[in-house]
Amino acid sequence: MKKIYSILTMVILSALFMCVPIMASQYYGVIYDETDLLGSQALIDQGVKILPQLSKELGIDIRVDILTQTNFETVNETALWVYDEYDYGIGDEKEGISLTIYLEQQDDTGTYALTSDDGWCIIAKMDERRCSSAELSSMVYEAVRPFMDKELWDGSDMKATSEALNQAIIAMSNETSNFILEHCPPLTLNDTDAKEDTEIEYEDYDVEYIFDQNGSLSDEEWLDLETRAKGIVENRNVGIYFVIVDDYTKYGNGSVYEVTYQLYNDNQLGIGENNDGIIVLLSMRDRDYAMFVKGDYAKYAFNEYGKTQLEEAFLCDFGNNDWYVSINNYLNTCDKYLAMAEEGKPLRASYWLHFVLVIGGSCLIAGGICYLFVRSMKTVHQKVEANRYIAKGGLKLTQQYDRYTHTTETRVKIEKESSGNSSSESGGGGSGRSGKF
Repeated sequence: MKKIYSILTMVILSALFMCVPIMASQYYGVIYDETDLLGSQALIDQGVKILPQLSKELGIDIRVDILTQTNFETVNETALWVYDEYDYGIGDEKEGISLTIYLEQQDDTGTYALTSDDGWCIIAKMDERRCSSAELSSMVYEAVRPFMDKELWDGSDMKATSEALNQAIIAMSNETSNFILEHCPPLTLNDTDAKEDTEIEYEDYDVEYIFDQNGSLSDEEWLDLETRAKGIVENRNVGIYFVIVDDYTKYGNGSVYEVTYQLYNDNQLGIGENNDGIIVLLSMRDRDYAMFVKGDYAKYAFNEYGKTQLEEAFLCDFGNNDWYVSINNYLNTCDKYLAMAEEGKPLRASYWLHFVLVIGGSCLIAGGICYLFVRSMKTVHQKVEANRYIAKGGLKLTQQYDRYTHTTETRVKIEKESSGNSSSESGGGGSGRSGKF
């Protein structure tokens, strides 16, 4: 019997190992985190607001990449490839600077650690007629180095690692700014006729994918998400949309799901002849939510199981009003599922694990029943209760005693109401889900 249990345990553990999800990653504006463990409000502010604004003032691109996988032998080679492949840099000379960090996953904790002193680097590209790329990268490297101590990056405390990353980015920004302003200031800073920088205005840009009619996002957050969505759509050839409104009933008739597909169809959203795409709508008044998927290829990438998993990836954050982080998670998860579909391996539920568990459970139940049958056949045994040996009417008690032994208390757990629930929907030429968030 022990051998059977051991085999079943091995099967279950193997199934769990095979069901480990694909590695997640996060974009925080110009900061890319492949660990998905370093996110913080400070990091979001750096990637979405501070670094883009500094890049605008200095006229050079500033990027940060935290990677967990590479096909190159050194971090420098990886950083150069990423810089060129993802078109970093501003202007004809592609001027910019990047901090690249390579972390390895730790088997015992599942966290990530910097395992060598050369596991990070600074890459700078400048017009050599203006200033030296090597000198800039060298000075920034020395400024960042105190915050790259391996004790801060050993995987034991990812919160401390996140703070060290934030300090490294601040040091990188300050040193870059000092160097540029001293050696090769942008022309606009010396031009007395230059106009003052203006704030990003939502209305100044064409809205194609992220529609925020409720003002839940700042202009910088919206622009970053819109740019991210546009890149995914152009790369995957499937429309990805997100809509936030105050009250969905102002935009159509029927349920929140019906209004969502009406918006999709009436505005002819989607890509290609089949209008392949996915849209999510949030209605703030009563916290209603709907998802709609249309087009054969989009349905292939986001089947019913895929939609529920996508929902879990971002919907819970809306309960905490984390709008930017939630929409960012939505975009990243859509990109991941579409990449899997491109490879011919769309996300699907693993049923064989359930089959093994059902068979195993059935065997255990059947074994228990057989054991009870066998035990019931042994009818000759000593009676331990005195009343089993007393003939009818053979004993008369003149006094009775009630002796307290114990009190039985029954408690029923009161379940908290879930912060969100949803159900499957169909109609409008596609399918989806709707509920509350």
